[in-house]
Amino acid sequence: MRKLNKKDLLLSRVIIEYLKHKEPIGSESLKSLMNTKISSATIRNYFKALADEGLLFQPHVSSGRIPTLGALKSYWYKQLDTKSLVEVDSVKCIQEACFAAELFCAVSVEESNRLCNVEKLQDDKLLLEFERIGITLPFSSALERFLHELKGLEIIDVRKIAHQVRAQSLLDALSCVQSRNLTHFGVGAMAQAYIHSTNEQSFYSIIDGSMFDFLESGIYCEEVLPKGYMAIMQDIKLKTHPDKKTRMLCVGALDRDFTYFYGCIQS
Repeated sequence: MRKLNKKDLLLSRVIIEYLKHKEPIGSESLKSLMNTKISSATIRNYFKALADEGLLFQPHVSSGRIPTLGALKSYWYKQLDTKSLVEVDSVKCIQEACFAAELFCAVSVEESNRLCNVEKLQDDKLLLEFERIGITLPFSSALERFLHELKGLEIIDVRKIAHQVRAQSLLDALSCVQSRNLTHFGVGAMAQAYIHSTNEQSFYSIIDGSMFDFLESGIYCEEVLPKGYMAIMQDIKLKTHPDKKTRMLCVGALDRDFTYFYGCIQS
């Protein structure tokens, strides 16, 4: 891991303190908190340099500095590991951490439902046989060839691929095949993001769970949410459902303390 220089260390500490207290921090306060030999005047020079780079700003003339949205976004991309499996004792832990950190979470516990067979019927229909249900589609030789390549996959993966190739008729047909147990917590925290937004589609795709069909594990900002907010898609392992594929979508303002949230939920 790259060693942080003094400027980066100061910025990181400003962000940490801001996430805790949501208040501007001045050079004297930062010097005291860091117990550093760097003078207050030097810290102010670093503050100016960070402001020139668009990473800090001063809300009022007499106040300290706070991080910009760009600084917060960059901080979370560096801090959060979305590729590792997070072990969680129970959904209850997620619920409690959600409300404590003022975040929204959706937890999807996936039921196994593999695509077992694809068969053309006599009435120009295509039968898709899953482990738990069968559905039919209007026949298309291209679609039949495409679906034969997907045999053996879980329905969530079939949905994801259908979304990637924009196979809307297949997506519409799969919408009736339930494969997940979806639980939400802290909807008010997410609704706050959409008060001044006209992009309601992403709101509904989070609430109905369809966002689980096309988001890979990772961090997303303006790609799926209004400015100033962040979504984290993460694979988790619930001790209460150890054999089931479980994913968590966490949504909140960039100035929420996601580090605190993850510290609360991890076993």
